[in-house]
Amino acid sequence: MATRPRLKTNRPRLSVCMIVRNEAAVLQRCLDSLDNVFDELCVVDTGSTDDTPAIALRLGAKVESHTDCNGPDGRIEDFARARNHALAMSTGEWILQIDADEVLLQGHAHIRRHMAQGQQDEVGIRMRSRGAEWISGRLFRRTQGLHYRSRIHEYLVHEGRFAIDPRITIENRESKLGKESASERNMRLCLLAIQDEPGEARNYHYLGNEYRELQRLDEAIASYRQALALDTFQVGRFHTAYYLAVCHLLKADWDEALDAAFAALRIDPRYAEGPCLLGDIYYSMGQPAFARQWYRAALVHRRPPADAVLATQAWAYGEHPREQLRKLGAISAGRVSAFSP
Repeated sequence: MATRPRLKTNRPRLSVCMIVRNEAAVLQRCLDSLDNVFDELCVVDTGSTDDTPAIALRLGAKVESHTDCNGPDGRIEDFARARNHALAMSTGEWILQIDADEVLLQGHAHIRRHMAQGQQDEVGIRMRSRGAEWISGRLFRRTQGLHYRSRIHEYLVHEGRFAIDPRITIENRESKLGKESASERNMRLCLLAIQDEPGEARNYHYLGNEYRELQRLDEAIASYRQALALDTFQVGRFHTAYYLAVCHLLKADWDEALDAAFAALRIDPRYAEGPCLLGDIYYSMGQPAFARQWYRAALVHRRPPADAVLATQAWAYGEHPREQLRKLGAISAGRVSAFSP
């Protein structure tokens, strides 16, 4: 059973805010992981047809139904609107945002320490999902003008002192059984977001990601190129150029792949993904000397940049370049007669 929050008056209060729909299978797991860290649980239900609201109430949550974030067909159309409703429900001096299909893996004591010391207003914590990691500002102090923006891949608008604490880690354990797939939902909302803000590069970046996942590579390439041309998504420029290069690699467009990969490297040389990708391109082209050079360059990077706010791939930081160098060694020794992926 999830532990009910402890109520004390001699320290800042923490409100956990979440939005839910048909999360009966995972809500208990999420709250159990919070392990008595919060004082108030604020749950916005966007249209559940299962027992999610009842479970949340039984676990001591404040629950409100909010469907203004949905479209005429009942599907969600604006995540930021739902997040802002949860913020409006909360009364704590500090807020932790988490989703029902996520768990707090570690950092409970560090959450309280940041609140007590008050040296930061927003704390970027480590996020994990299917082998990827990134930093997200999920823990923050209530301040004037606090709000979320964007229909999809919503982000917090927060003015104040920011710090990163990777000792606080949330892991996504996505559960889409019986729901609209994440890909269908994300593409639908990205297209709506582009209608709203055609000059916002981040919308084209995320649309490109969805097309890439579906192997619709020409559409992905067009989306990434538009994101780079608009140049309004500074924190995502490396990843946009990187994934553009990945799409060209998958199409065996070698010159375009190299151009985009070198562009990504120029944008931010701190990521192992950049030299790894250059190694993969040269490997696929059958140029072992250049491939070896770039895989060795990747091994210089022991870990992702501490301030990476978009997903980084753990395999790029040692595992993949070492394996590719092993293959190249086998080719040179004649144990393998041809290049293989």
